[in-house]
Amino acid sequence: MANLESGEQRGLIRRAVRWFVSIYYPRIEIVGAERISQTQPILLCANHNNSLIDPVIIGIAARRPVRFMAKAPLFDHPVIGPPMSALGMVPAYRGSDDAKQVRRNLESLDDGAKVLVDGHAMGIFPEGKSTDHAHLEMIRSGAARMAIQAAEEGAKGVQVVPIGLTYERKEQFRSAVLVRVAKPIDVDQLLQRSADDSRKARREVTEELEKRLKQVVVHLEEPAWEPWLEDLEILVPPPADEADKPSRMMWQRKRIADAMNYFFEHDRPRAETVAAQIEQYREQLRAVGLRIDSAALSRSGLSTFLWIMWSLIGLSIFFLPAMLGTLFHIIPFVLVRQVASRMDQPGRLTISTHRLLVGVPIYLVWYIASAVVLLFYFRQATWGFLIVVAPFAGLVALYYWRLARRTITSLYHGVRLFFAPTKWKQLRQQSRELHDQLSELAREYAHKTPPESSDVATKPG
Repeated sequence: MANLESGEQRGLIRRAVRWFVSIYYPRIEIVGAERISQTQPILLCANHNNSLIDPVIIGIAARRPVRFMAKAPLFDHPVIGPPMSALGMVPAYRGSDDAKQVRRNLESLDDGAKVLVDGHAMGIFPEGKSTDHAHLEMIRSGAARMAIQAAEEGAKGVQVVPIGLTYERKEQFRSAVLVRVAKPIDVDQLLQRSADDSRKARREVTEELEKRLKQVVVHLEEPAWEPWLEDLEILVPPPADEADKPSRMMWQRKRIADAMNYFFEHDRPRAETVAAQIEQYREQLRAVGLRIDSAALSRSGLSTFLWIMWSLIGLSIFFLPAMLGTLFHIIPFVLVRQVASRMDQPGRLTISTHRLLVGVPIYLVWYIASAVVLLFYFRQATWGFLIVVAPFAGLVALYYWRLARRTITSLYHGVRLFFAPTKWKQLRQQSRELHDQLSELAREYAHKTPPESSDVATKPG
């Protein structure tokens, strides 16, 4: 009875957490969801680049309860620890955290194997750590050990399911996420092929898992290429027929990374020549105070002027609701940023996690306190304001200041280039030449490596 009650409570917590995350990331595209069995024991293995948000995204894609392994020190965290325990996560003891506790990691793998033996879903991040980088770290053997142990202890039909997670901007509220599910690895079949040699089977599962993960994640064979990936995303935008696709930027990022790996392997001199041209172009932009994503470089003078004027009109129209949203939410906004920033790890690994963990209670308390005050003074208008007006104005404010920043920056760049027309023309010409050259490489790569026909996108259920 206690187990049933615990499961029910965990289910409620799990649904609440998934709901909050789906608000933070409202556009989640799932490709290959049909590959995740709803009845068999499955071990979900994903790349790891967004702290505690990754397990929630995988849970949304899986459409079934999933227990995850997470590094043991997190369970002692005063904010993160309680929800992790409530969600039934299993602690993993890594040598990098505490060399004395490594033996306990085998116990954790045993716990994970038991979850599979019971026919449930288990999740693990086989890289063993979170990372901001656009490459897959070394895949460790813990996932293979767990899956094979479960099969040897009687679990039938165990599958290892590789999952690739790509975030548009993981630290940005209401950005998009792409989830790609690779073809599962049949553990029983692999054990038979290895003549029941557990060590050989572990090695084969680990190698196959790494291979299939690289097919669905944004992976660069050489980490030093990462700055070029960011530039190429700007210089080679997604195809026009993907304009309505919420995850178009992530698909393009994946295509670019795969093309970079291909050309650096098959025609390195050509690839390095293009990379040098991009670096030279970037240096010239820095010399005049521009960035590679400046709107003035992708538009003519008239087009830039019209875009700025249109943006200024939009800013004028939405100024009042943006100011209302800003003034009403400024106190919780600042509090969340201040508290979350003290908890964040270097880089962007934990920003979204801590903003959610801190933001949900702070905004909830703020709205409750506001309701108490408004009911005392403005009883009739309170609920309409708090349920409709305040959230709408808050969202307007969020997008308003982003647009304002872009518009002011474009206006500044446009004015600078207006007084240097020759330089403007030269930079735009270089941008077009680079674009044409990169587009030709993209066409060549697409011709030699056609896309997978099995990639069918679904929306989270």
